[in-house]
Amino acid sequence: MILQELSKYYKRLLEDPQIDICEPGFSPENISFRIVISKDGDFINLEDLREPDEKNNLRPTIMNVPKFDGKRARGIKPYFLWDKSHYTVGIKSENSIEEETLEHKNAFILLIDEIMGDSLSDYSSIVAIRKFSSNKDNIAKLKAHTHWNDFLNNFAVFEVEGSGFQTVFDDPQILEIWRKHYAKSATGKEMQQGLCLVSGEKGSLTTTHPTIKRGIGGKNDVPLVSCNIDSGESYNKTKGENAPVSSISASYFTGALNYLVDHNTNNILLGDTRGGDRLLFWAEENKESESFFGSVFDNQKRDESKLKELEATFKIIRKGQYPDELDDDSHFFVLGLAPNSARVSVRFWHVDTVKSMVTKIGRHVEDLQIIKMFPERETNIPSIWQLLIETAVLRDSKNILPTLAGPLMRSVLSGNRYPNNILALLIGRIRHDQDDKKKGKWKISSYRASFIKAILNRNYNKELSVALDKEKTSVPYCLGRLFAVLEKIQEDSADGEINTTIKDRYFSSASATPKVVFPTILKLSQNHQKKLRTKSPGNMINKEKLLGEIMGNISEFPATLKLEDQGEFAIGYYHQRQNFFTKKENKGDN
Repeated sequence: MILQELSKYYKRLLEDPQIDICEPGFSPENISFRIVISKDGDFINLEDLREPDEKNNLRPTIMNVPKFDGKRARGIKPYFLWDKSHYTVGIKSENSIEEETLEHKNAFILLIDEIMGDSLSDYSSIVAIRKFSSNKDNIAKLKAHTHWNDFLNNFAVFEVEGSGFQTVFDDPQILEIWRKHYAKSATGKEMQQGLCLVSGEKGSLTTTHPTIKRGIGGKNDVPLVSCNIDSGESYNKTKGENAPVSSISASYFTGALNYLVDHNTNNILLGDTRGGDRLLFWAEENKESESFFGSVFDNQKRDESKLKELEATFKIIRKGQYPDELDDDSHFFVLGLAPNSARVSVRFWHVDTVKSMVTKIGRHVEDLQIIKMFPERETNIPSIWQLLIETAVLRDSKNILPTLAGPLMRSVLSGNRYPNNILALLIGRIRHDQDDKKKGKWKISSYRASFIKAILNRNYNKELSVALDKEKTSVPYCLGRLFAVLEKIQEDSADGEINTTIKDRYFSSASATPKVVFPTILKLSQNHQKKLRTKSPGNMINKEKLLGEIMGNISEFPATLKLEDQGEFAIGYYHQRQNFFTKKENKGDN
């Protein structure tokens, strides 16, 4: 399913005139010169195709030319009707000294003979190129050209004067000859024929698959499909024979992957740049949905205007309506990949309609809604990275668990439960982190609180609200509120800034073992209340009233709180804390 959809996607890209990509069997290469010859194969001119860059250095022209699969790291492996001087004229430059490379030139001519066979005489342009490379007089004329030294060791293509084409690769007949040969011999060698598992058609089966550039985040180019250990082989089949895929299909799906990796609009990095998962996504038809998806999950893909547009979109979705560009039943595909030294690993694969996907993303965004600490600079639509970083030690992206992003994205896109281990990670960070006002880092930040709330509501049916819910009588929630009130009394009673608050010392233990800790902090609070009663009697009267309301919902302190109840404790604390700092005129909206 994955390989079929990637292949279909690449075929659609090939049909788009605005997208410059190569079909299988072709590659964009740096071409520096064009050798112009007559129909009889005589040398006419050497044209420089290089163009000056911004620093006035000459740079080759990028041109799509025929090319076998694989790399030419060593040995003699000519290209069809284009190549370096080693092959086209049999001369190279080594330390500014010219050397003959007759074996390379003979291989260049032999490849023409192998591909053309008995039909060579039917194609005058190819006959002319063969004659040119075989004729020493032509090479002598070429040597006399002013560009000769620059020509050596560089790639060149051919133009046959009078053919009507600027290069032989503009001739559709020659291109078709190459396509037929590539289909039979994509690597330049004889290939086994068989049924392709991707296309369902008979073709030349590849033994080693093309690679993905830098392995979607790794250091080396690695394939998606690979069978390179004996234990993965069976029935006396080796390498690619174990999962037969034609060279054409392999080029299609690998080409699609490379396109998606190269285009920032179609991929999102989840986690650390040195090895995080990468999310690739594409639409069957609806291009607007790709932009929507990218901007929702990647905060790097949205500016302030885009964010406002997203917020307006989700307001519409909340009402059960959809913008015209997202009210679409065509398919949308999401592929999660992870870098690996041997091959790219698939984290997850998700297919949905655009409309259904938007609905589930809308539910995720709605689950995350919570009153913000800093509403002027915090978004109501946190990206996946902004959520994942809340689980990491020191909030450092390199500390995000590599196995976390995939399951989280899968839960968002499927509308199912969030991964079970995320809540434990978030509560663990609350236990160990401390507020740092100077760095703007908080034990319970807006995004951490919103993530906890979303998990509790979806996984545990807690029905937690966006802001303070004074009617909620759940003991863990009320305990969190109580802790926030006691902390505020301490702060208001103090003369100046407090070095260590009860939050710094007791929050983690209070949320885990209330029966042990709360009697201690209530006793400690008596001194704070006494000071506040003297300092600000009205303030203390309000706090006493609030304490009475909350304590009325707590018949006794539980000995321990389960993990999900510790999460609810944190939300109760956060809600009450933010309520203290909400402007009076806005409190009615809570």
